Amino acid sequence: MIDINFFKESSNLKKKITQNLISQSESQDIIAELDKLRSKSPFIYNIETTNYCNMKCVMCPRTMFMTRKNIWINDSLFEQLTSKVKKHDDRELNNFWNWLEKDYKYNPKDVSENGFYFSVVSRCLVLHGFGEPFLDKKLIERLQICKNKNIPTYFSCTPATMTVEKAKKAMDAGLTVLKFSLDAMDERKIQKIRGKRANFEDAVNKILELIEYKKNKKLKTLLVPCMIDLAMEKTDKQMHKDFLKFWSDKDVFAYIKSQDNRWLYENDEDLKSQSHYATQYCEYPWLSLTVMADGNVVPCTQVSNSELVLGNVNDNSLEEIWNGEKYKELRKMHVTGKFPKGHKCKEKCDMKKLYQFLS
Repeated sequence: MIDINFFKESSNLKKKITQNLISQSESQDIIAELDKLRSKSPFIYNIETTNYCNMKCVMCPRTMFMTRKNIWINDSLFEQLTSKVKKHDDRELNNFWNWLEKDYKYNPKDVSENGFYFSVVSRCLVLHGFGEPFLDKKLIERLQICKNKNIPTYFSCTPATMTVEKAKKAMDAGLTVLKFSLDAMDERKIQKIRGKRANFEDAVNKILELIEYKKNKKLKTLLVPCMIDLAMEKTDKQMHKDFLKFWSDKDVFAYIKSQDNRWLYENDEDLKSQSHYATQYCEYPWLSLTVMADGNVVPCTQVSNSELVLGNVNDNSLEEIWNGEKYKELRKMHVTGKFPKGHKCKEKCDMKKLYQFLS
């Protein structure tokens, strides 16, 4: 979930920045203006319920670099955090989506990466991090808690870790969106990407069974087969088209996702895999925050190993952390570009930063 009001209200300033109409000498004014526009109570983008994972995905930093202890989130902490979730009502969302289409020419109903971000991420609490949600022993209970609080939920999974029975229980418990990471259509390639547990045919059969279950039970869970554009081989472009064609007549939202905001086919109408952040800058320091399973608060889902901790909810409230000195300093660095050596945002993330657009 993100602060759609900030996204909307800061858009005029953002256009000036991305068009290089503002100079570095005005950075203090930008810092003050963005601080004025942001909400003083944070929106929770996602809660990592567990960082347990039994996959070996090549694109995931967890596979090579994670040193965090594997845990599940504490029950009382999850209850506390969900009580703090700020939701957007239907009126807010509809106004935002109408504005988005008119002002940004993004259609939130478009079956694409941007369509998914603006129609799902804008309104749902994400319940994954650097672990597999279906390995969370209390996943169904957590979904029920969110349902009881009218919190729409979404998480992404690798089908190899998912049993159909548990997925059905998740849907019955009110899961709003369930995304499946597939990434290849043949055994050799998918195992090269996801590890030996991955099996495309098995994954497809599981999803098809869930489509039928959704239909028979008249459930509303949006099922999302997704393929990340890793561009590992020259034949990938045709594979992506085949993937979209396979799902085109089924009750799913299938799309190609750019890997870390990279993409190959920005001029190919058949493959809409261009993130809106391609031409914009990272806004997460002002939009929302992420809470890890141990209570650490980080600015986004790109932080895998607690290398950019801004506070811990076991020690301070979300509001204290969000409005605290560490967050203020991070926002300032994004505007001025004055990051310390080795900083995650500057050296280990390829998303553009605001200061890069200043003249």
